[in-house]
Formats: sequence, structure tokens, C-alpha cells
Amino acid sequence: MLARLGFVASVLSEDISASRTCRLKNATPCRIRELIAENLAALDRIVTFLDRRRILLYRITSNLIPYASHGVNGVEWWDEFAPQLHAIGTRLHSLGARVSTHPGQFTVLNSPTAAIVRAAVSELEYHARLLNVMGADRSAKIVLHIGGLYAGTEAAAMDRFCAAASALPDDVRRRLVVENDDRLFDAEEALAVGRRIGVPVVFDWLHHNANPSRAPLARLLPEIVSTWSPEDGRPKVHLSSQAAGGPSGAHADYIDIADALAFFEVMPAQPFDCMLEAKQKDRALLKLRADLRRRGVVETELRRTTPSRAAGLRN
Repeated sequence: MLARLGFVASVLSEDISASRTCRLKNATPCRIRELIAENLAALDRIVTFLDRRRILLYRITSNLIPYASHGVNGVEWWDEFAPQLHAIGTRLHSLGARVSTHPGQFTVLNSPTAAIVRAAVSELEYHARLLNVMGADRSAKIVLHIGGLYAGTEAAAMDRFCAAASALPDDVRRRLVVENDDRLFDAEEALAVGRRIGVPVVFDWLHHNANPSRAPLARLLPEIVSTWSPEDGRPKVHLSSQAAGGPSGAHADYIDIADALAFFEVMPAQPFDCMLEAKQKDRALLKLRADLRRRGVVETELRRTTPSRAAGLRN
């Protein structure tokens, strides 16, 4: 079974960040252009790092274009910076690398407040436009949580999300995927929403442990995996470990090898992409690779070697 590991945003081992921004009061068109140019140059360096380390899964920061969905940004960045964005997208494609984005916690489609929903739609449109200008195919996804309850029931909250998601522009909807969260909407509920609106579902291991569904994983995971069509790319999952002493669902600095092996044990035996959500980002990925290799794992291919499975990755 093939799997690929990825990480989120910054390259800590080489101090590369594509998230430069400024205070709102300083967000002039000139300053925004400067920051976009700096962030795109950093992203290009990150692609070089991905190539050197043979990392084929990467999440682009939401802050690549500062204030992209805010009215203060009047820069037509999708035209002005199209050559740079297309060049980066071409490099990623030549590597065979897959990218994704994950809008922040304030992107809430199921809010009962119309202004919050409008802001969420604008943010999602920015993410879709970014991926489109880069020339990313449909496997480049935008990951979103279902949202909050707002003193209502889970069913009502899910209904609001489905209504808002169904009204999204087509270029946003074809990239949207929903994820289970660590407090309100478990994996079974995320699956129900994904089926209703016809989008794939991302399974998050840590969130499931913090907010487990009643359905057994042996039944649930194959159903989640089946929401991914060939055009959507490999099924995508999130792996992280609980931070010691932190609140339930808080990400640890690194991935506990026991979490990785336990997760790989229950995953269906087919190719998937595994995004690591760890505070140490690329360092956590490289450490997990080393930990797996010490257990006889050859990178990127996960395969059964014993009845209990000591899985392997081979990039």
C-alpha cells in the first residue's frame, strides 16, 4: 500500500516562511505587493526543499497572499503575480507533488450570521483562485471543518453547512473537502455531510481520538476512502499526536511512532496521502521517516509484513 507524508507551511529546518504579513493599518497596495513577492520567493525555495527531500505532499499557507479576502487588499494579485504563481505550480507538477490549503478557524460556512458566511465564501474563493492560477489539478484540495452549533442542534448546523456549501461557485466546490473535528462533528457526521454535498472527506486521527464516532473504524474508514474519486486524487488523511499537558486535540511537536503505526494499521490497504500536523512541521516529518526506517520501514510504501503489520513507507 502506497502512502506519502506531507507537512504544513513553513520549513523550520531552513527558516523559510511564506507567511509574511503586516498590520492592517500598514496594508497599502505597495506593501502588499512587497509581501506577496517575498512570500512567493519563499514558496519557490520551499519547492526546492521538497524536491531535495523528496516530499510529495505539502500544505500551502493561507497567508501566502496577505489580506487576500479582505477589502483592504485591492491588488489584482492573480494577474500581477500570475507568472510567478504559474512557475511555482509548474515546478510542483514536475515533481509530482500534491498541494492543499486549509482556511483558518474563522472560515465558518454554517454561521447563522450572514456577514460571517460571506466572509467565509470570500476566503474560500481566494484559496480556489490561488490553486487555479498555479495550475493545480482537481486533487489540490481546500480542507474545511463543518463549523459550530450556535445554540442549535448538530442536524441544524449540518443543514446550514450543506446549504452554504451547495451554493458555492463550481471552482470552489470541486476543490472542497470536509474534515472531522475534535469537539463537535465526528468522522461519521463529516461523512454524512460529504455524501450530502458530494465532496470527499478527510479523516483526522487526532480529532477522532478526541471526538470518536460511534461507528467502528473498520466500517467507517473504507466508506470515507470511497468518497474520493480518481479525479480527486488519493484519499487524504491527517495524522498528529496529542500534546502532553495540552487540551484535548492540541498538536504535539512531533509524531509519536506509536500513533503512526496504529493509524496505518487501521487504514484500508490502498494508496493514500498523509498530512502530518505537528508543530515542528518538516522536522517532524523527517523524524517520523527516521523512526519508521529504524523499524524496518522502507519509505513510501506501506505494506503488511506480519499479521499485526509493521507498515512501511518508501518515497
